[in-house]
Amino acid sequence: MRTILLAAGSLLAALSTTALAQEPAPAPSAPDCYIELQRLMADPPSGIGDLGAAIRQLDVQLRPQVEEINQLRAQIARLEQRSAEPAAENVNEALFEDESPAAQPAAPVADDRTAQQISEAQAQLDAKKAQLKLDYDAQRVAIVGPVQARVGQRVQAFATEHGCPQVKMARPPDLAGLTSAGARDVTGDFVTWYLATPPA
Repeated sequence: MRTILLAAGSLLAALSTTALAQEPAPAPSAPDCYIELQRLMADPPSGIGDLGAAIRQLDVQLRPQVEEINQLRAQIARLEQRSAEPAAENVNEALFEDESPAAQPAAPVADDRTAQQISEAQAQLDAKKAQLKLDYDAQRVAIVGPVQARVGQRVQAFATEHGCPQVKMARPPDLAGLTSAGARDVTGDFVTWYLATPPA
């Protein structure tokens, strides 16, 4: 689950550039208007709902793989804990036993079987993480890509109609800077317009 949420964050960053990608980049200056992505992703009437629904669908598609990865991580943690336990017991025993050389226990033999299991589980984990990344990229293009493109086009149409030469798709860290630069928050206006205006 955490993997998908983090991925959604990178998706939002991509949307920020997609919304303005159709026009040539102007000289660097503060955008005239901005739309808050977090509010935009909410369900109607406070948001448009489309992006949030697409990201939830992406999460549903990839959740089984994320759960497999989490299970492998837990398995590796258990194996590593089991591998460390005998060493801890030997330390405790050494504290209370006679210190004469004859009384010292033999050095513990490394548990090769557990080490092999950890190595195999780690290899499986790495392979599943690599596959998840590939599947995420493919599913993002298939599920979220069309919605992202449609929203970007609608942002451009809205900006033209409402006198916003530049529109920034703003994440929470951007808000203070945009406000201090005098940018206008058009999130509510855009959501109302989006829900009331059918796509061309």
